[in-house]
Amino acid sequence: MAVPPEYNKWLKKAQAIFTQKRQQYGESWRALSFPSLIDLLLIKAHRLRTLYQQNRQDKPATGENPIEDWLSLVNYGAIALASLEKNPEISVEELVKQNLELAQHTLERKNADYGDAWRLMRPLAFAEFILMKLERLRQMDHDLYTHHGAIRDNLIDIINYAILFLCQYGNEVRAA
Repeated sequence: MAVPPEYNKWLKKAQAIFTQKRQQYGESWRALSFPSLIDLLLIKAHRLRTLYQQNRQDKPATGENPIEDWLSLVNYGAIALASLEKNPEISVEELVKQNLELAQHTLERKNADYGDAWRLMRPLAFAEFILMKLERLRQMDHDLYTHHGAIRDNLIDIINYAILFLCQYGNEVRAA
């Protein structure tokens, strides 16, 4: 089973935002340690959970569109993967692109076993599953070498949960 047809649409949106933000801010994220990148993901996911728990996803107090946070989870997840790999010979754009391709291939393999079970998930569940993965990461991020594979797998899952949310519900959330 392949990825949902909307997957590439949202992936391209995330990549466009990454390129735009990189032109605007450079690589300021490099100042963050790996645990801080995980905390950045945690903040975004926590906001999303709060909005959905309070049924305010269409009218957040800040006026900021939650779609941006879902796309940020995709990009920050890919950046965290790039940070984990620490390969100076490959540009950050190429690393992010490779990581997003890896996430897509991983989803293709998982969908072979799970099918479209993700389409049964409620919006809040996507945020909570991501938060669960982040809690796991926070328990491992003190020893990147020992837990490298598990950290990588959890980051890939975060990217895919965010994109699958967008595939399922992205068009229902208020436009920016």
